[in-house]
Amino acid sequence: MAGARASLGGMTTTVFTPLGSAGPGRFRVAVCAATIAACVPYLVLKIAWLSGSTVGWNDAAAARGSALAVGNAVTMGMDAVAVGAALAFTFAWGRRLPAWLVVVPIWFGTGLLAPIVLGVPLGTVLQALIDGTAPVRGSAGGLQGWVYAMVYGGFTCQGLGLLTAFVPYARLRWADVFALRTADVPRGATHAVQAFLAHAAAVPTLAYAALQLVWACGGTAGQPAGEGMNITQRTVAGAYGLLALAGAAGLLAIVHRRGGRLYVPVLAAWTGAGATFAWSLYMLIITVGTPDFLDARSTPLTGLALLCGVLGGLVTGLAGAFFLAERQSARPTASSTP
Repeated sequence: MAGARASLGGMTTTVFTPLGSAGPGRFRVAVCAATIAACVPYLVLKIAWLSGSTVGWNDAAAARGSALAVGNAVTMGMDAVAVGAALAFTFAWGRRLPAWLVVVPIWFGTGLLAPIVLGVPLGTVLQALIDGTAPVRGSAGGLQGWVYAMVYGGFTCQGLGLLTAFVPYARLRWADVFALRTADVPRGATHAVQAFLAHAAAVPTLAYAALQLVWACGGTAGQPAGEGMNITQRTVAGAYGLLALAGAAGLLAIVHRRGGRLYVPVLAAWTGAGATFAWSLYMLIITVGTPDFLDARSTPLTGLALLCGVLGGLVTGLAGAFFLAERQSARPTASSTP
């Protein structure tokens, strides 16, 4: 709550208003606008492809197909959700939305964008310095190089913008997560379930992370003979692996009440589980649904790793949901708060 002093008939009183009711401020509005602007090129490109255009494609035949059309429609919808999330994080009406309607999309979105933000810019710089080449030479899956630069550049800006908008939103809506120390959080009725899920999730998560880190270090296990990753792809694989480890470690720290401020392991578990689940699910769907588009670059070991990522990320997210729901129910209601 925020207080404002007013004089009534010679008496001074304090009038309390809801925190953030004065408006989002110019900076937050600017962040919202920049995030939406970063979504526009991707949305326009997807609309063009769904309308039959082959702009950005080297092979017009590869641009057509029912599975690809469904994928374009789904990813366009996901980018539209990012626009809605940016607006919800900025304006007061967003704090009145049901928690699940906010948490689920931003968890999945964080998972998709975090490895790109962490891996693509760094990998691009490293590849330019070491190899003297661009991340994409000629084409990627039949696409022209500028599509890669536009799409992943936009994703990086979206990720940074949504993060910048979400932090003040979360501090207003879930202030106790930022105020508490991990060791001070009481163990509720579902703690035993949380601990079981945390340890169960760690096994497939570690398997997924191990393969990603092998690829990041230049290994070719699970890749078709003759195939190899460039430096940018290896950097992104390293981001996948490290985020997966961070997610497992963050959840274990929460259930065992280790560490300092609660928001640190929550952030690690949130981002790591989201990245592990979202990208594994996305790539698993693409691998199963559009094998020709991927030029058969998947192997049984790759599929097994993706399945481990889906299971590990999902179970970690489920355990985190139990924890956050229990914390929410333990918070004092507005009627009992002075």
